[in-house]
Amino acid sequence: MSAKTYSFRDEDGNLVNYTVKEMLAIDKKEYILMAPETDRSSVEVYKFSMQDGNECLELVDNEQELSKIKSASKII
Repeated sequence: MSAKTYSFRDEDGNLVNYTVKEMLAIDKKEYILMAPETDRSSVEVYKFSMQDGNECLELVDNEQELSKIKSASKII
């Protein structure tokens, strides 16, 4: 089974591909842990949220929230 990937444009308009490492649900919130294909050792944590009726990803940088994610994660 191949890994799921997502592609995003960075702030400079360059296409960046990410590989999904893990998906978690904690406290009724959904998180996705992904690594850029150019640096698979660098895991980034995003939270699904709604903005203007559209689902979007928000980078998690709150230390308390990251601590909960790390406790539940199998990869970090």
